[in-house]
Amino acid sequence: MTEKMEKFEIHVKGGFSEREGIRHFSDIVQTNDLNTRTRNMLYSVTDEMFDRLDTNHSYEVNLKDYFVEYLYKDIFSKTVRDIPVTWGNGYDYDKVFDLIYSVFEQYDYEDVFTFIEGIIKFLTITDKATYYSYNYKKEYIESISRILRNENVNYRVVGDKFTDIIDDNQIESIEETLQNKYKTVVSHYTKAIEQLYKVKDYDNSIKESISAVEAMCQVITKNNKATLGDALKLLKNDIHPAMKSAFEKLFGYTSDANGIRHSNGLGEGDSTFEEAKYMLISCSAFVNYLKENFENKED
Repeated sequence: MTEKMEKFEIHVKGGFSEREGIRHFSDIVQTNDLNTRTRNMLYSVTDEMFDRLDTNHSYEVNLKDYFVEYLYKDIFSKTVRDIPVTWGNGYDYDKVFDLIYSVFEQYDYEDVFTFIEGIIKFLTITDKATYYSYNYKKEYIESISRILRNENVNYRVVGDKFTDIIDDNQIESIEETLQNKYKTVVSHYTKAIEQLYKVKDYDNSIKESISAVEAMCQVITKNNKATLGDALKLLKNDIHPAMKSAFEKLFGYTSDANGIRHSNGLGEGDSTFEEAKYMLISCSAFVNYLKENFENKED
């Protein structure tokens, strides 16, 4: 009888499973978990960081041993006696990293992040002790941040701590937009998410977010040629003045000479992830507001 083989996660950027589109925000962005690919990458950069710790220096401690002792005492709440040793009574780094590997592979994502924060704290102490000769912390955080960004993880390291870049309320709003019953709205909004996270094309992500709002405006005004500006004029008596003013300012550049659809403006070559993310969230809120308040309103 053939032994059952381990099942690996199959992931190819732009592959069939990605091209089939998204139904939920979590289909493309890791929000409350980490996939195997990401966990392996985070483990690998931690292993590489450990290999970089210099053992041939004039400092009083061996940095690799110092890391292992910090790991057991400060992170695992154990003692030096619990650290596995080799026949020569040196620390058994292989067994230590078997334990570290299990943390990255098996623990909840919150524990993984807490674990990495502990390592960052260690590197802060180490950099200071070595008079910033190696910049371990900076390089480690840069490696972690690159993985989070490339693998679409909804967290970043800010001030040596993990923080979410889109909170639960905003995710709920995005999910509501993705469940909108109007296909044109969902089509544009899905493209906005894909451009932001998959393609990393922030200009087109902003344009698709705006187009999702305009599609919703065309539904509620029963005018398939209505622009966002047209819809705001038609709805001027129905939208609270303060809210209408905010929307006009937020989307004013759609018709401005320096606007989203014109050269040298936001959405034309120099947009950032933060700008595109802001528009994704703002347009989601506006789409949901319009649908809830005006979808069934009589003329």
